[in-house]
Amino acid sequence: MSTGATNGEGHPKLLYAVIREDPRLEGDLIYRVQAKRVLCVASGGCVALSLASRFPQVAVTAFDTNAAQLAHMKAKAEATLRRDLGALNVENAASAGLNQCGDFERVFRLLRAFFEEFIASHHELLAFFIRARSLPELDAMVRRWTTSRYWRAAFHACFEEVLVETTLGKPPRWAQNGTHQGYFQKAFERGFRRDAAPENPFLQHVFLGGYRRECAPHYIRHGGRLDVTPVHGTLLEVPELERFDVVSLGNLLDGMEDAEIATWARALKQALAPGSALLIRQMNSTQKLRPFFEPEFRFDDHIGRSYALRDRSLLYNRFEVGFRTAI
Repeated sequence: MSTGATNGEGHPKLLYAVIREDPRLEGDLIYRVQAKRVLCVASGGCVALSLASRFPQVAVTAFDTNAAQLAHMKAKAEATLRRDLGALNVENAASAGLNQCGDFERVFRLLRAFFEEFIASHHELLAFFIRARSLPELDAMVRRWTTSRYWRAAFHACFEEVLVETTLGKPPRWAQNGTHQGYFQKAFERGFRRDAAPENPFLQHVFLGGYRRECAPHYIRHGGRLDVTPVHGTLLEVPELERFDVVSLGNLLDGMEDAEIATWARALKQALAPGSALLIRQMNSTQKLRPFFEPEFRFDDHIGRSYALRDRSLLYNRFEVGFRTAI
């Protein structure tokens, strides 16, 4: 979720052009509980818009404390409706594009520039993502990249603690003790080594600066009118929490103090109906979140592990999937 940072002129600034979360996980929960109403974090808008596109019969609500993020989500919905794929960074790496114009995207553009300067050319990256070479050649390409003497240096340069803190506006709790450089390094190693890596839209977004047309997020590929109800505020300011069958908090809890987590958990325990689902992502975090929600929520280890294997965003080390019990 976004902070209250401003752009220097008193206006909220856009921190995230995209939300680096795989909406297929929320989609799975919608099927599991036959959800009619879903609540998620707005951020870059990709999850909310993709769910609205894929499940037009489901009412999607997205909340954010930053009005710029909500306006950005609306702008992406409008660009999708008029099929302005270039504005959505489909085969277009323009930094002003709607999926590249956030502050945090600058860090990933820095990574791509470092990569192209020291590890692989843009031509070679493009060949990888369009599968222009044989599978053995693609595998060899990835081995060469990940064993390059500059591979580790790329992540230590681009995810250096001061740079990340400056970009995000405050020290992220998930990135304590200088561990986040190695964390991102291992995440991208896993991503490149997966069988479907060339089709991964999250990898394409970072290393091509945009999406191949056939691999773009669901809302871009399918177009049409996208109805998402925006809420400007925190979870506690979302009206009628009891309406929702699925609540997805992204990794918001990673940046919150225990007292605030307990307050949010209490609100969800009091509001959600038995059988409703809760999805929490954790990034480079070992914090135990279940005690805040138990016993009112029963957490499913099997589903959580399956989501970790299925997730294409690569950035989360743990997925907590809880279901509201009848007690």
